[in-house]
Amino acid sequence: MTVNPATDSPVIEAALTFLVPSGEKPKVLMPADDADRVERTGTYQAVTVGIHDARHLSVPPTIDREGFALVRCPTATTDFFDPACVQRDYYPEIISLLRRCTGAKEVHIFDHTVRVEDATPPRRRGLRQPVAYVHNDYTERSAQQRVRDFFPPRKFARLQAGRMSFVNVWRSIGTSAERFPLAAADGRSVPLADYVAVDMVYADRTGEIYHNTYSAGQRWFYFADMRPGEAMLLKCFDSATDGRTRYTAHTGFANPRAAPGTPPRRSIEVRTILSFAG
Repeated sequence: MTVNPATDSPVIEAALTFLVPSGEKPKVLMPADDADRVERTGTYQAVTVGIHDARHLSVPPTIDREGFALVRCPTATTDFFDPACVQRDYYPEIISLLRRCTGAKEVHIFDHTVRVEDATPPRRRGLRQPVAYVHNDYTERSAQQRVRDFFPPRKFARLQAGRMSFVNVWRSIGTSAERFPLAAADGRSVPLADYVAVDMVYADRTGEIYHNTYSAGQRWFYFADMRPGEAMLLKCFDSATDGRTRYTAHTGFANPRAAPGTPPRRSIEVRTILSFAG
C-alpha cells in the first residue's frame, strides 16, 4: 500500500475488469435458473488501477459530487437472508436514511439483492455472487423504463416532470467485506464515452445497463474496513443535467490488502428511486 501525496489517502493497486470497446453493442444473457451463470458477448480486460481509501480524503465524497458517499446506517434488522424480514424491518430504515441524507421528498424501494462470495450455506440458497466487472446499473433509457414499469401512468408522469435519481444502498452483512469490497469511480473522472450500453437479455424481456471502458483519467475509491453501522450510497442515475454526477461506475474487486483468512464477503444492496418534486 502507498499513500498518494495529493490526497494523503492510502492507495492499493488492484485489477479491475473493463469492457474493451469494439463498436458493437455487447449482450449479457441471463439464464432463468441461475443468475450467476451468465454469458457475455464482447471482450473484457483486467487493468491494474490505484484505488484510494476514501476514508482518508480531506473532503468526504458526496453522492452528488463524486456519486458515492459513506453514511452512518445503524440497523435493527436481524436476518438479511429472509426477504420478509428485510422488507419489513430494513426497508423502512433505508427510506428514513435516504430522506435524511438526500432531501428526497419520496423514496421508493423496488428490490434488493443479497450477494454471498463463498460456496457454503447460505450461498447454496441461490444467492448471487458479487459483480466483478465495472458497470453502472442503469442507462438513460433503462432508468426511464424502470420508472414507467414501476409506477402507474399518472404517478409516472408526475415523477418524470421533476428530478429523479436512482440510489443503491450497499452494506456488508458478514464479518468483513475486505476480501472483495466495492470500488467506485469519482463520477467527474469518467467521461460519458466510457459508458457503453449493453443489452441485458432475459427470457421475457431485454433491459439495458452500462459497462465501462477504461481511460487513464479515472479516479477510483473504496471505503476500507466497512463497519456494521455503515453503508455506502451509490448513485446509478440522476435525471438532473445541471453538472452533478449522474452515473457512478463501480465493481467488486479482489483486495490484495486482505489478510490471509479474511472471510468471504456477504453484502446487501437495496435499489431505490428518489423523487425531489415538491
